[in-house]
Amino acid sequence: MARVLEQATGNLQTEKPKLWTLNFFLIFFSTLCMFIAFHCLHPSLPIYIERFSGSTRFAGLALTSLALAAIIARPATGWALDKYGRKIIFFSGLFLFLVPMVAYTWLVPVAVLIALRFLQGIGWGIGSTASSTVASDIVPWQRMGEGMGYYSLTMSISMAFSPAMALWLIDNYSFRELFIVCSLLSFMSLLLAMMIKYPGTKKPRGAAAPTFAFMEKTAMQPAAVILCVIFTYSALISFLPLYIREQGMTTAGYFFTALALTTFIARPLSGIIVDRAGRRGFDLSVIIGTTASAAALPVLAQTSTLIHIIGGGLLYGIGFGFIQPTMLALAIRSVPSNKKGAANATFFTAIDIGAATGALFWGFIAAAYGYKTLFNLAIIPVVTALVLYFAWRNPTDISKPLLSED
Repeated sequence: MARVLEQATGNLQTEKPKLWTLNFFLIFFSTLCMFIAFHCLHPSLPIYIERFSGSTRFAGLALTSLALAAIIARPATGWALDKYGRKIIFFSGLFLFLVPMVAYTWLVPVAVLIALRFLQGIGWGIGSTASSTVASDIVPWQRMGEGMGYYSLTMSISMAFSPAMALWLIDNYSFRELFIVCSLLSFMSLLLAMMIKYPGTKKPRGAAAPTFAFMEKTAMQPAAVILCVIFTYSALISFLPLYIREQGMTTAGYFFTALALTTFIARPLSGIIVDRAGRRGFDLSVIIGTTASAAALPVLAQTSTLIHIIGGGLLYGIGFGFIQPTMLALAIRSVPSNKKGAANATFFTAIDIGAATGALFWGFIAAAYGYKTLFNLAIIPVVTALVLYFAWRNPTDISKPLLSED
């Protein structure tokens, strides 16, 4: 382990292509605004549904509805990005993400909210897939792991204060003020996206035109791993705030803040490791990620004090911070430039499947057995992710240098 870390952080004098260009800043902050709005709704909409429907059983429907729509949208989005380019597809997704957000400000009934959430899920599926693809176009190929690790910080930063901000707005103002803030953020994301100079992508010599496929087969292994991880993550984001409130506390925001702090460190570190250490770097990142995630869950299951909440958040942040960007880098680096859209679509489709099935499944577990049992059982998908990675991996794929774009 020490040798891998030394190799990953060594040779700093080597000249590398510039990463933090104006284009990278623009895609970073456009994505950040979209993610802040997105993560504000994750812990707050289950509370909205519980308050206006009176049932915990359906609290996961807000996430499930969005995820199902994104699952439908992503495969076609990946194909369209590779065939028609990034710009118009990205704009369309951000616009569809914005429109339902504005409609939420009227505090619509739960049934209408779920329908609007489905429409927003289409926008989310298009926008987030396009955003990641644009970022992978902008990041220098030699620094793909590091660049996508930094790009993934948009998720960490948004998780650092979005849930806490959302819960604070609900407790001190109302859901209407929350939805207004999220609408403004979504509009800002669209404005920033319009300022990007979209780089062209070269078609490798002899490559066939992009064809539609639900999944890009070369990205299936990292997609399967991240699906298991997100299956567990959906339990935390959908039901941990409710569990903490059931315990008589109003400190759920501290979990998300603690989680974001450690992912802020873990994401770029994992990217540097996989760029410099190759196969051993991927192995190390996966081991660290799954171990830390698994360790967090029993802590959260015993939640009764702020220490449990913060400790669980710190551990899970390390785990998620290593796993997610590592699997994203593995998915992208396995394909040529004219299939990046399909690879990103496959990866994020797996995330949506894990979120949709997880939120629904854990909702019934919570209703039948309680939150404590839910979080204890949530360790099983994390262990499954570790087994899948080592049982399914193709060593030749991750031990080779990054694929050429020519």
